[in-house]
Amino acid sequence: MDLGIAGRVAIVGGSSKGMGKATAMAMAREGVNVAICARHPSELGEAATELRAASSDGQVLPVVADLSRPDDIERLVSETTRRWGKVDIVVNNIGGPPPGQPAGLTDEQWHGAFDLLFFSAVRLNRLILPQMRTQHWGRIITILSLSVKEPEDNLALSTVARAALASYQRLLATEVAGDGITVNGVLPGSISTDRLQAVAEMQARFRGRDVAHAMEARLGRIASGRFGQPEEVADLICFLASERAGFLTGLAIPVDGGQLRAMG
Repeated sequence: MDLGIAGRVAIVGGSSKGMGKATAMAMAREGVNVAICARHPSELGEAATELRAASSDGQVLPVVADLSRPDDIERLVSETTRRWGKVDIVVNNIGGPPPGQPAGLTDEQWHGAFDLLFFSAVRLNRLILPQMRTQHWGRIITILSLSVKEPEDNLALSTVARAALASYQRLLATEVAGDGITVNGVLPGSISTDRLQAVAEMQARFRGRDVAHAMEARLGRIASGRFGQPEEVADLICFLASERAGFLTGLAIPVDGGQLRAMG
């Protein structure tokens, strides 16, 4: 299927590893010009080298940036538009905050989580929306988590901040739909990434179990009987970014192998 996005310009957050890197890779293979970002220069450089090798007609721009910092977001957008003159696609993606139970968290921890997960997306979207509106075309996709539908134990900061982000993007989708801009979210379930391993280790300690038992219990909740792959999330994101998905907006789509048991 021709996705019709060759030559488009994308910013992909948290793209040195995991689902962000897989998404940037999938877009590069479609001929998209991709700006990738991460906090660690060495990991970002390695990812850029891999993406350039996989790219068809697109180009890759690595930008060292911490998306919880407004100045870094502004610099990321500035360097991307200076390189290619526009931004067509934004993939909001960033790592999760520390674990914790809601009653024991401080104001500082809540503010930190919202700066990391919520305001990073709000600020990035706000910067690129004027040019998307001018060109009457844009795709905003946010990597959220299945936890916005089914909370995870001891991950209060991540769950609450991502749930707020899901609500924001649903409202934003309605606001900008008439401008030719779609706004969607994906809800990864148990995807084989470093983050999944870290969550399993944290929850094993929290429940007084070993990690192997925690992973086995998690696997038992997945109807397909396996963990997902980052590339499977990336393929959905590429479709949502495509010309073919122009009538899809305001969605939060699980990618979970049947893990979510809720009806809505």
